[in-house]
Amino acid sequence: MTDELLKNASISDEETNKTVGEGAVENAATENAENENTVTENAVAENNATEKKAESTQSVENDSSKGKKKFKLGDVAKCTIVLTVIALVAGLLLGIVNWVTYVDPDGVIAEKCTTQFGSETSVKDEKLASYDYDKNNYIESCFVAKNGEEIVGYCYYAVGGGAKDGSIELLVFIDKDGIIKEITVYEQGETAGYFDKVEKANKSKYVGLNAKTIKKLELVKNKSELEEGEISAVSSATYTSTGYHNAVAAAVYAYRTYISEA
Repeated sequence: MTDELLKNASISDEETNKTVGEGAVENAATENAENENTVTENAVAENNATEKKAESTQSVENDSSKGKKKFKLGDVAKCTIVLTVIALVAGLLLGIVNWVTYVDPDGVIAEKCTTQFGSETSVKDEKLASYDYDKNNYIESCFVAKNGEEIVGYCYYAVGGGAKDGSIELLVFIDKDGIIKEITVYEQGETAGYFDKVEKANKSKYVGLNAKTIKKLELVKNKSELEEGEISAVSSATYTSTGYHNAVAAAVYAYRTYISEA
């Protein structure tokens, strides 16, 4: 009896231990499952946090990029406006300076003509400037000096080609009787010294000639005995002599042509 009870108790203990063991296993499995779920949830949470952080960073970068773009566009617009204002102000100031300092070329020549002949006024005459010797030697403009209706002289703005550096522009003053009264330079670009040399040597040979009666006006080289109307070219300044002579010759031609038609 006692042995059976012990045997039954042993069996009962084994069953109990087996049940406990199985429960422990089940509990361990449950705990493992719960742990796995927790790990998974934590991983998901971490991934979500990472994605949100990435999205936030991207959003900040986009906002920063937009801000920089707007900032750059704003700078360009400001620079454009500033440069435009500067250009407008500079143009306005330049226009004012030009207006204040502008000198009318015709006014200058008319004043010289009036002063030279001591006349009351000088009037521009387009017809008198239309008698060109040729395309290289011509009259740019002509003014008539008058006392009332009486003509006292003419001022020819003459251009002579063939000079060393292009052409020479002179003002040739011819009085009412055809006498070349004066010659002054209007513009020339000859090498320094050459023009002065020619003007000093030859100006006096032209002044005093009668444009009405002179038979010819010619520039000659290396001629010892000169005829009336012949002008000797200055040695070592032949081209400058040519430009000077051609300007005077153009004025004489224009005057003679006008007189012959009058």
